[in-house]
Amino acid sequence: MCTKLGALIPLWALIVASVIGGDCPADREQTLHDEGKLHQDLLCAYKSDYRPVKDHKTSIQVKVRFALKYISFDSLEETFTVHSWVAMTWKDEFLSWTPSNYGDIKEIQIESHEIWTPRMALFNADASLYQSDSIYTTCLVANDGVVTCVPHLAHSGICRISLRRWPYDVQNCTMYFGSWMHTGEQVNYTFYQKQPVVLDDYNNGPGWKLLNVANERLSGKYSCCPNSTYPMLKYTFLMKREAAGPAAIVVVPSIVIVMLTLTSLLLDVKDNIRLIIVCFSLFGHFIFLTEIGYNIPKHSADTPIILLFVRDSMIVTLVTILETLLLMSLRRRTLPAPTWIVTVTRLVTSGPGKYVVFTEFDPSDLSDNKNILTEDGSSKEERARAASDWIQFANLLNSCIFIVSVFVYLVLIFAYIPYDN
Repeated sequence: MCTKLGALIPLWALIVASVIGGDCPADREQTLHDEGKLHQDLLCAYKSDYRPVKDHKTSIQVKVRFALKYISFDSLEETFTVHSWVAMTWKDEFLSWTPSNYGDIKEIQIESHEIWTPRMALFNADASLYQSDSIYTTCLVANDGVVTCVPHLAHSGICRISLRRWPYDVQNCTMYFGSWMHTGEQVNYTFYQKQPVVLDDYNNGPGWKLLNVANERLSGKYSCCPNSTYPMLKYTFLMKREAAGPAAIVVVPSIVIVMLTLTSLLLDVKDNIRLIIVCFSLFGHFIFLTEIGYNIPKHSADTPIILLFVRDSMIVTLVTILETLLLMSLRRRTLPAPTWIVTVTRLVTSGPGKYVVFTEFDPSDLSDNKNILTEDGSSKEERARAASDWIQFANLLNSCIFIVSVFVYLVLIFAYIPYDN
């Protein structure tokens, strides 16, 4: 019995080994053609864990070209993402062959994970997102060992924005690429000589227009490492905000509330219409400050000048409210005005200064005059003359406030209102 079992064990082992090994039946085996044989011969002893050079002192020259497709910019988070086809070309000394030995095949496609590929890292990447420096695509290999890979990559970087001229701001964002661990003597990144950046199929992202892309190679020489270099590829993206929407929401209404405040200075203070309009203008300032706060980063490096305009315009509007209340008080006075007020008023109205006084308040107020006659024995003419002096002084004061306000607003508009260059 033991002898029979001993004879069956090798047979069962052979059957199990054949099943596990996955031996293909003879009628299903395919004869390798020249391309398959070339692929098998190139990768049979290939090692992708180290640089493909026969002399370790040899540097691999990697040429890079960006074909930009799309850029998304988040100004609130101060991050921007570049979507592009990145062409990388280098020479692999272990992937060369003689075309005549393989049916005159001069090019072959190999998956990137089967061969050595350069790891190009983004140094100012957004740390909140995982961004691998490995590429996964199909690469084209020539018979002289030149490898070309064109993966579709998305790089997210940090960009400190300047909002001084918001919403007509232009942002300058930079990306730095290079090898994370290899020195320039091991892997040297350079640009394609022709068209290092291609914009033929580029589409602008929402709210931003790409003005220019500049590229520069940094040698990467540092005092800490005099015998080694760490070259980097620098790409600078110049982007302009599409300001039609923000301008319609903020800039144009800011001009409107300025006109509303100035128009209120031309109205009479007899009724409450002027006070209502100027208070509405002050309320509009708060609304626009809130709207701007929703559209700009809370921790920006600088302050948008449109905010300074709204702030100063709010101060002018507040002064207008106080001046309106003062004029309403002056208009109701019936006691004789001080001598200096009468002198200044008559001096201005009788000289060239009369052309400056262009506001005329209505002096008639019969109800007030009737009340005044019942309180003391003064004549109606004396009361009317005193009221007229106060009204003329109010006209002069209001005209001066209006001129000063116009001058202040002109300075604020030219200094703080941004415009599209």
